Amino acid sequence: MTIENTNLNSPLERFMDSIADRNLTYYASDLVHLTGCESIDALGAALRRATEVCNCMHIPLRENFKVVFRPQNGELVQDWRLSPMAYMLLVLNSDAHNDVVAHLQVEMVKRALNQE
Repeated sequence: MTIENTNLNSPLERFMDSIADRNLTYYASDLVHLTGCESIDALGAALRRATEVCNCMHIPLRENFKVVFRPQNGELVQDWRLSPMAYMLLVLNSDAHNDVVAHLQVEMVKRALNQE
């Protein structure tokens, strides 16, 4: 299943989506603004890799990623609502040449190692 194939219509599926939405507490655009990227498109490859990780591990995409449209400078632009795990996967799969991303990646690894 890919994100493009998650167009669901039944009442039960809409209910399940609304339950999953409660966990989608981040926006991909948060990382765009944090890193100084020009647009959400700059994170496209990282977003694809994050969804591939979820697919590989059989983690439901609907519980971690959702396409949304948000106003920005008088226009509607595509964004993604993300679960905390999806946000971390996005950071881990982003361009490490960006100082902010590299710092976040190292900080996440340090925290993971301290929790063991």
